[in-house]
Amino acid sequence: LMTDFLGTPPPEAISKIRNDKARRYLGNMKKKQSVPFSKKFPKADPLALRLLQRLIAFDPKDRPSAEEALADPYFNGLSSSEKEPSTQPISKLEFEFERKKLSTDDVRELIYREILEYHPQ
Repeated sequence: LMTDFLGTPPPEAISKIRNDKARRYLGNMKKKQSVPFSKKFPKADPLALRLLQRLIAFDPKDRPSAEEALADPYFNGLSSSEKEPSTQPISKLEFEFERKKLSTDDVRELIYREILEYHPQ
């Protein structure tokens, strides 16, 4: 679906994809031209289309952060960066537990510890 709007991604974007199957699929895909969003959505607000195009950029590095998206002109008058909290991205170490193989007993222990966090006895 993204390629229907954005066209076939450039080779440098495809080369960054870690999944071999997805990389091969996109690399072998018939070339498609991008379609201007204004043609697909002729009645839409041009500022909304500009933001949408930025948000669904093929390469994640080309997409705005949440903070940058909220600062987009589309949200003028609705968003206030002074009133909205902002923080640093969460460290990958916070999700290190997802990479570990856990036994049933390990999971039980983790659940028990989580319960104690909220209901210490």
